Amino acid sequence: MTEQDDFIFTDDFRESMQYDDAQYCWHVLVIRGSAHFAVGNESYNVIAGNSIIKAVAKPFRDFVCSDDFLSKSLLISWRFLHANMPDSEYNIIGTLSMLQDPVLPMLPTDLSRCLLNFEEIRRRTQQPYHNFYAQVLRRAVETMVFDFYDIHVRHSEQKIEGVSQPMRYMQRFITLLEEGLYKRKRSVDYYASRLFITPKYLSECCQTVSGHNASYWIDRYTTDEIVRQLHNHYKTLAQIADELNFSSASYLSRYVTQKLGCSPSEYRKRLK
Repeated sequence: MTEQDDFIFTDDFRESMQYDDAQYCWHVLVIRGSAHFAVGNESYNVIAGNSIIKAVAKPFRDFVCSDDFLSKSLLISWRFLHANMPDSEYNIIGTLSMLQDPVLPMLPTDLSRCLLNFEEIRRRTQQPYHNFYAQVLRRAVETMVFDFYDIHVRHSEQKIEGVSQPMRYMQRFITLLEEGLYKRKRSVDYYASRLFITPKYLSECCQTVSGHNASYWIDRYTTDEIVRQLHNHYKTLAQIADELNFSSASYLSRYVTQKLGCSPSEYRKRLK
């Protein structure tokens, strides 16, 4: 995947369904009409003014829409999001809520704001000649993410209720990761023992809720922390490796290359 593949813009919802669910996070704005679709075993209805944020690695299916249906979709690769997600305490609430229900009602002013965000991101992706291309593109995505968070806070009042047992275990698992335990412990067995369930069942719960197993979420939190550490140019790889319990700087470098698609030094060059 190249940097150009990190962003996909389309006005055809069905076209967006062809892309790999494990590689992209969907952001869809419904401008006109209505539609019905399913993700996994759950069915949803959307109308004009709704947004869809699909963060699970499960495909859209059974899509049916009205004749006047119009939407705009922005797919952003998880590779880019993992490397550039804004640091916010609301990340956990937003992530779990999107896993539970990808449909988010919006006010007309919210829809207008999100459409402007989409266009700004599109504009920035078309300016690779900009001397600070990576930085301004990252800021444009951060603005969109925080605007979606703002809408979600007002809509949900930061509550997640009536959750299933798999969701409940995943919430508890994510809470442990949020406490920073991933910095020293990256074994699924460890987290399963903390929750008094088997590693297999923990991964099954995560797979059911999010479409990803438990290892994915451990890697996601680890990768996000590494990215934050890499933003501090005064910190060496050896120091980061020590803080995150990697056996060596070279092992950390291989891990970063595998997860981000570039070496730590290449990533830092993009920040300049």
